[in-house]
Amino acid sequence: MKALVSSFGDKEFFMTKEANFIRLEPSDIREEFLHIADKVITPGDHITLIGKNDRKARTINIDEGSFLEYKGTYSSEEKVLSVFAVNGDTPENLYEAFYYLEHKRLFILTNYGQSGMDIQANEIHLLEAAR
Repeated sequence: MKALVSSFGDKEFFMTKEANFIRLEPSDIREEFLHIADKVITPGDHITLIGKNDRKARTINIDEGSFLEYKGTYSSEEKVLSVFAVNGDTPENLYEAFYYLEHKRLFILTNYGQSGMDIQANEIHLLEAAR
């Protein structure tokens, strides 16, 4: 994975062209409910879309057969990350992360940290089997 490495608090933070990752120990993650769009998600929920189905820009649409498993949050100073395991897996303790701005807005640093994109969380789709 090509990425610019930075830090978030005292943790390694990685910015790729289209995603952010953070290296955490499982004990670093606060397992808590999180309000996104019109739902409250809980650790273990499997997510396939955050945004709006018909709007490619500003939407996180997971490829068919894949999902993001919500794990919880991680905070440093006043910034909060929502933390996910891609397909439930965390190789080398790397978790996909989104800045949590409010229940209808997430943010990622893109283009290796040179720009950013806010995610308009109008909808969130959960896999029913995960509930």
